[in-house]
Amino acid sequence: MKPEESELISRCQQGDQEALKEIFNLYHQKVYRIAYGVVRQREDALDIVQEVFIKLYRSIKNFKGKSSFYTYLYRMTLNQAIDYSRKAKKSLFSRPTWEKESEPVDEEIQRPDSQAAQKQFEERVQKAMETLSEDQRAALILREIEGLSYHEIAEVMECSLGTVMSRIHYGRKRLRELLKEEWKG
Repeated sequence: MKPEESELISRCQQGDQEALKEIFNLYHQKVYRIAYGVVRQREDALDIVQEVFIKLYRSIKNFKGKSSFYTYLYRMTLNQAIDYSRKAKKSLFSRPTWEKESEPVDEEIQRPDSQAAQKQFEERVQKAMETLSEDQRAALILREIEGLSYHEIAEVMECSLGTVMSRIHYGRKRLRELLKEEWKG
């Protein structure tokens, strides 16, 4: 753990709300990307980010430093996102699966036909990701989007290294099968 991160955590454990704001500034984008990767809805991901940091503030006193802080925070985020996703599936009022919002990103200006093709491809990838199990999807997000190592993913997901490797392998394999027509071009 970095010395400045350690100090922030210590201050936060003592109830310093400014320290929590600094932790939020350091990690909120990563937390958002993980949440968005699971729930695939911008507003839902933002709600999850808010809940994660509320839970963090309430539970940070329990953080002992046995694992890295981001592993602790990612695990909390992943759990919150999966719980949120499960509740949404059970809800009669959840949004239809075809109603999707795009993740906010800064994009270069492209030709309209290129933008349309890119959007169509992203929609297909998104639909393909939704067919994966929650565990496969989470493992792929942590690996491909967040850049975590297999060991870090195993720690975050609280499973063995072999399980992580299997989830990523079968998740990638399934995506390749579903997207093979896209990848020919």
